[in-house]
Amino acid sequence: MKKSACHIAALGLALLLCACAQKGLYQWNGYDKSLYDFYDKPESAEQFRLQLETHLNTLEQRKDKIPPGLYAELGTLYLQKGDRETALRWYDKERSAWPESKYLMDTMILAVGKQKQEDAK
Repeated sequence: MKKSACHIAALGLALLLCACAQKGLYQWNGYDKSLYDFYDKPESAEQFRLQLETHLNTLEQRKDKIPPGLYAELGTLYLQKGDRETALRWYDKERSAWPESKYLMDTMILAVGKQKQEDAK
């Protein structure tokens, strides 16, 4: 009888710990699967871009923390589409949200700026 009481107590403790568990640090909303699908079928770039932008807008509205790299990913999708202005806005958001990305984002922003200048010539 003593053994089953220990099992019940252990099970109760496990349930209590599970109930106290917090949600993850970031809400990725299936980003990994969407990214894999995009790499598997590059023609789905527009669908991936729309999903990512919708997800980011939802997170911003809820004032949730944006996962690292998502703003930059969306900026790159816009850059690949030829929309440099929108790409720059997303790169700037990444730089603001994640100070540790500053040097990379500054480099990306400079490169896009140089492309714009070359095209203007």
